[in-house]
Amino acid sequence: MRHHEVMSHLFRNVLLAGAAVSAALAPVAAAQAATVLGTEQAPTRVAAWNGTVMWSQLDAATGEYRLVKSVDGGAPTPVAVPVRVGAPFDIDLGTNRSGSTYAVYTRGGDIYRLGVASGVETKITKLSSPTLVERDPTIQRGEIAFIRRDGGFDQLRIGDTTSGSTGSRFLVKKRAILNAELAIKQVAYVELSGSSTRLVHVRNISTGHDQVVYRATSGGANFAGVTKPAYDADLNGFMWARTNLGSGTGNRFVRYQLPGSKLTYAQGPPRYNSTAWAGKQLGAATSSSLDGSESPGACQDAGVNYCQVTLTGPLSFTLKP
Repeated sequence: MRHHEVMSHLFRNVLLAGAAVSAALAPVAAAQAATVLGTEQAPTRVAAWNGTVMWSQLDAATGEYRLVKSVDGGAPTPVAVPVRVGAPFDIDLGTNRSGSTYAVYTRGGDIYRLGVASGVETKITKLSSPTLVERDPTIQRGEIAFIRRDGGFDQLRIGDTTSGSTGSRFLVKKRAILNAELAIKQVAYVELSGSSTRLVHVRNISTGHDQVVYRATSGGANFAGVTKPAYDADLNGFMWARTNLGSGTGNRFVRYQLPGSKLTYAQGPPRYNSTAWAGKQLGAATSSSLDGSESPGACQDAGVNYCQVTLTGPLSFTLKP
């Protein structure tokens, strides 16, 4: 992840100098009729499920991040959980076994689960290691997958908190796993391969069948990024954004339909650092920064704040790759 921040800063000047690119992006944003949910003081991460959107807001005086939520495009309201220090919440939204909306995130290297309607937060001690750090958890149907660094490799693991469970089980081991997202029977994850390629994998949890379904490679004056996949229950598939700092071309929302393994594309800009799927009418929930990174200095330039949380509205996935 640090590589992403360093490389994206190298292309900041390219973006600022590209007047033609900026002009081209303006009508795209207007066509999508994006709704701005919040303008933030630092880059953040966004999560969404069935009309609920959650993200972090920085208190610049203390360095603490508080969690907020928006429901059906409404104004953000605070979520009554302890703050996170030093970085935004690595939050994900999904469901428990009965279908209610739940959030998961880490604090202090341990996994926490939040009932969005009840406001009850629970530390998931059954899945949290007493000695190792967990990050980027994801929840669906009560199961929780997460990433744990051990021995120079990232492990993708999965478990639940039912009375009969004994902890988590191993799914994937890679040198660098950037993030992951659970569906019903599959998990999608992004692998950093070398220093310039991001691979989106989809893995069947039961059979172990693991397939690279998308590839984004940097080269020349361009830096290719891929946001964390989000599970789209309407499609029964995953959605993510492919961003391209530099030339400003090839920026897309990408949807991968699980039945039939079909990829479809919609227009997107290059500055997203996080995306999620809020539903057919609300579209994608997005967070952005000047250069698509989470660097604290990536919000302001020439009096303009580029760190916004938005809803795109309905998207048309009819473009070519």
